[in-house]
Amino acid sequence: MTSVHPASVESPSVPRILAKAPVQAAPRTRSLGGCRTCRSRHTKCDEARPTCQVCRNQDLVCEGYEIRLTFDVNDDHGSRCRRPLFTESMRQKMSEELTDSAEPDQLNHLLMLVDEECQEPEEDTRASFTTLRGPFGAFRLIPEQHGPVENEMPVESSPCPPPPIDSELHMDLEDVFNGDPLMESLFWDVNAAVDLHANNFFSATLSHAQDYSDDVFGLPSSIGRETFISSPEVPSSVTPLQNLAPKDAPFLLSYYKNTVITMFSPVSNKKTIWHIIHLSSAMNSLAQMTMGEWPGNAPLCTLYAILATSAFALRISAPYGSYKYWQQKAEGYTMQAQTYLKLALQDASAMVKKVKYKDLLIALLCMHTVSVYQGSQERIRSCLLDCESWIHSHGLPKTTKSRKVRLLHHCYVYLRIFHESTSVSPITASDTDADQTTPATMVSVTTNRSFRLRQWEGRLDQRMNELKDQSQGENDLHLELPGRWDPTMYPIIYGIPESFFFLLSQVTRLANEKDLSESGSSSSTLTIKQFSTRARSLENYIRTWKSPPLPTVDSVADLETQKLKQANQELIQHMLCAFHKALLIFFYRRIYDMDAAMLQDKVRQVQDELVQCDRTGDPAVRHAATFAWIAFIAGCEALDPTLQDWFSAWFEASSQRTGLGTFELASQIAHQVWERQRQPTHGMSANWPDLVREKNLTLFYA
Repeated sequence: MTSVHPASVESPSVPRILAKAPVQAAPRTRSLGGCRTCRSRHTKCDEARPTCQVCRNQDLVCEGYEIRLTFDVNDDHGSRCRRPLFTESMRQKMSEELTDSAEPDQLNHLLMLVDEECQEPEEDTRASFTTLRGPFGAFRLIPEQHGPVENEMPVESSPCPPPPIDSELHMDLEDVFNGDPLMESLFWDVNAAVDLHANNFFSATLSHAQDYSDDVFGLPSSIGRETFISSPEVPSSVTPLQNLAPKDAPFLLSYYKNTVITMFSPVSNKKTIWHIIHLSSAMNSLAQMTMGEWPGNAPLCTLYAILATSAFALRISAPYGSYKYWQQKAEGYTMQAQTYLKLALQDASAMVKKVKYKDLLIALLCMHTVSVYQGSQERIRSCLLDCESWIHSHGLPKTTKSRKVRLLHHCYVYLRIFHESTSVSPITASDTDADQTTPATMVSVTTNRSFRLRQWEGRLDQRMNELKDQSQGENDLHLELPGRWDPTMYPIIYGIPESFFFLLSQVTRLANEKDLSESGSSSSTLTIKQFSTRARSLENYIRTWKSPPLPTVDSVADLETQKLKQANQELIQHMLCAFHKALLIFFYRRIYDMDAAMLQDKVRQVQDELVQCDRTGDPAVRHAATFAWIAFIAGCEALDPTLQDWFSAWFEASSQRTGLGTFELASQIAHQVWERQRQPTHGMSANWPDLVREKNLTLFYA
């Protein structure tokens, strides 16, 4: 039979091409190997690991590389086969875990921790120790003394029965290892189905490397490796990881959850923003520290700030003799939180390290709470301004804001608006630049630290009925523009409509313009006509404001939930009435500087509503910033000694229950105002804005 070579058959449709003289081929710069995908496609492979760049550029699945055998000849023991114990995907996962175990800027710190933890164990040369910090570790293994091995010990023992294996995982591994003869020959002694139950391949590799060493524990060489592996009892010298968490952390976090959180909002809920975000972040950091891991600067600041807050609150209710202990603990945790906050802010300003937006914002808000317990007015304002800068630079530019981000924004604005309303200190030159941002450029709104007035057209009552779009609703951070935004979260967090905060913000801004004009500053661009028009519109809207209908109680909910919601509704109803009367008092004091005698009816109405709030809700919720502001605004205007005594007792009781400096400072300011009212030189003209401006005081809220 004659065989015909394919090259000898010429197709009539293809013209003949004359063969050229052979050219000397250039030497190959690459091997003939490559991934399976490139070899099947007959393309050049760059042999990048773990997947080649050619497949990534073509959006193809790189099937990886064949496992090759490498022989290392040893004259003493003969030729041995060096083979990989894990596949490419396993080794890739171990590499990723190794690189993810520490951030680049933490490497020096981790090395210092390893060095510090090795100093004490190094003194005792007879003991074994192990320390791990991220990708670094140090250990010492002291061979244990064993007695002579009995001759009747069998060389090969029956292996222990393997643990049960999930059927689906078992089938997948069967497909992997049985599909390739080479894989079967390489992994003949590896029970991969059992080993892969561990999630951390890198940790498993370290432990196996210690277990498989014949001479680590002083075992004689006569005992085979098979006997060592199959032995049910393997001696271990690995010590547990060091617990980095503070000893009081679980107790303080529990106290924070069950007691402290109730003072931050007038609404009682099983799950608040402080449960979902603040406490959750602290618990995650505590879990990582318990395992010897490093959570990061911002989460650590949050953890220590919450511990300090809980310790400050606990010192009041602790038994006699424990006050000093918790005071020292609170101060120590505060210093640690401040240190980590500085490092987190440095990370945020650096280009190499990327800080998570929510982590730093949570840390700043928690540090604000600690500063409130300390009574540091400078740090309180600094935290609020840092929050504002961080939100404007990294939060508002986000096109899509998650629910947690919006919750944090609402929490900041709540504190900031109350703070600015009672902050009437002289405005510095750097704060007198009017904000020229228009509603059209609301997305890129600039920082407005002095709460200046924004110009807008139309009647206030009409503008308040207009719906804001999503961009304006989310980015009008300090509520400068009128309008209604239904997805607002103020009723959910604090039980207060957003319109109340808008009115409080507008009265504060108009009062600031009035103060600038009276001080003779040239930065005030508001004319008398504009001031009168804005004042009348605000007064009319505040006087005619009506509380929106409260949501009905769900009859399907359990009895406990129904009682909680019913109590919340009664409390919110009385609180809004008190807030409404206090807002009117605030307006007449800051805008018209009305005589206190004309405000006594509203002061008594506020007192009545606060009494109802004390009877209705949980006593702890009346310590929220809302009630502190209401009592301060109304109490400073009280003229009747009976009313003054009642507000004084209210401030004192709240201060003793919470330990917050807010109530103590409010009581001091109110008493000084009352004292001035009794003096002939001041009389009824004495008021709290003049007093706090004169003494450079600022009321703060938590």
